[in-house]
Formats: sequence, structure tokens, C-alpha cells
Amino acid sequence: MDITNTLIGIVFFSLIIIPIFIINNNVRKRKNQLLNTLNELSSDKNTKFSDTDFWANNSGIGLKGDMLAYFRKADDKQVNEVVDLREVKKCTLVQFDKHGNTPKNNHEINKLALYLTLSNHREINLVFFHADAKNFIIGEEFRIAKKWFEIITSKI
Repeated sequence: MDITNTLIGIVFFSLIIIPIFIINNNVRKRKNQLLNTLNELSSDKNTKFSDTDFWANNSGIGLKGDMLAYFRKADDKQVNEVVDLREVKKCTLVQFDKHGNTPKNNHEINKLALYLTLSNHREINLVFFHADAKNFIIGEEFRIAKKWFEIITSKI
């Protein structure tokens, strides 16, 4: 009876632990791939990122000293931006509804982006969320965009 209960316990324990281990391993691999994408953007390969965020399995942003690296992959293209935060004069968190207006509440957000204005009057748009066929519900993007808005404005 003890051997039977022990074997049943081991089987149930294995059925719970093995999937958790596999999922955790896949998440870690995906995060390392996204981190490698950020590292490819930066010119300084020896310094580590002090802060990074990844979302939607296709986008990431990181801070390395005064350099901000951003990427967003789509089916047909990839947007890469590397910005020296010493050149940023203004940072704005922008939300649009499907008509291009400011939404009345968070349920109407169609696009969420940070607009950076550089000292040479060039504008860079870092899109955190854009509603499309694959990505139609805003999730953690709002929290991440707000966090990076605060980080960038503190460096200006």
C-alpha cells in the first residue's frame, strides 16, 4: 500500500512539475532571444542593460547608460531605434483611439506610443501598442509605456 501511494504521488508530482519546468524554460529562452536583439542594436557590447522590458513577444526596450535601445518586430518589417537620451528635449506619452483622437477611457486605446523630440527637431515614435488583427487588447503595454515615460523624462 505504501509503495502504491508513493508511486501515485511521484506520478502526480511529475505531471505538475515537468510542464512548469518546460514552460519556464521556454519563457527564459524567449527572453534571452529578445535580449540578444536589444544587444545587437547597441554599439557597446560590454556594458549590460540597467533596465529592460519586453512585451507581446515581439517588442523590447532597454537602457544602457544614456543610450535607449528599442525594437518592434512585425510580420513584414522590424523597427529599430537607438537614441542618446542626452539629445532628447521632450518626451510625450500619446494615446489615440481608432479615429486618431485622444480616447475617453483606456478601453478605447488603438495606439499607444512615446514621442521623443530630439535637439535637432527630429521626432522618434516608440510604439508600445497598436491594435491590429493579432494584437487587439492592450495588456501590460500601458504600464511599460508609463514606466519608460518616467525614466526618459527623468533623464532629460
